[in-house]
Amino acid sequence: MAPSNTSSAASDVLRAPLPTLTPEFVAEHYPSQLRLVHVDLLHRHGERTPVSHRIPEISPKYWNICAKGNPLHRDFLKAIGRDTESAGGDGTDGGVQWQSHIFKNATRSSGTIFGVSSAAAQHPSDTSQPTEATCGFGQLTDTGRQSMAALGANMRELYVDALRFLPNTLHSDNKSDTLYLRTTIYTRAFESLQH
Repeated sequence: MAPSNTSSAASDVLRAPLPTLTPEFVAEHYPSQLRLVHVDLLHRHGERTPVSHRIPEISPKYWNICAKGNPLHRDFLKAIGRDTESAGGDGTDGGVQWQSHIFKNATRSSGTIFGVSSAAAQHPSDTSQPTEATCGFGQLTDTGRQSMAALGANMRELYVDALRFLPNTLHSDNKSDTLYLRTTIYTRAFESLQH
């Protein structure tokens, strides 16, 4: 059950390569005689944990692959008023309690699997334990944050640096017609958009 181990899991994931934006690549795909007038970019959130603990026989109960992202996630929840302190929680259980406020770790269940509640099930071979790096259900992982940051850097390199379609800095006076960002209500989607 390797996904429950922390540090090296993020670097071992295979990812689709982003194109290297060489002058030749840009010239081939964006001919100078054409003028770029509009871009729609649609993408899914970054890599996340499962949304529920459905198959305890093959997946760990605790996904400890959010060590770098948990402080960011906690700050995000505070910014939108959904952290445990503003909800009346005391947050004294080693940093894991704040996660259950939004992800309902202890109560979320997809029913009964082989006669055992899926939220409580932990296979005997699963040695994962909750830590500071434990992700909530459906939470953006450290790998997801890295891939979204890489995608954002690639888009900036293309649309700001190479094509000069967008300015280096967005000013509040031109926000309505220059850039429009939209996301679903899931925390992982908001956090993907931030990167």
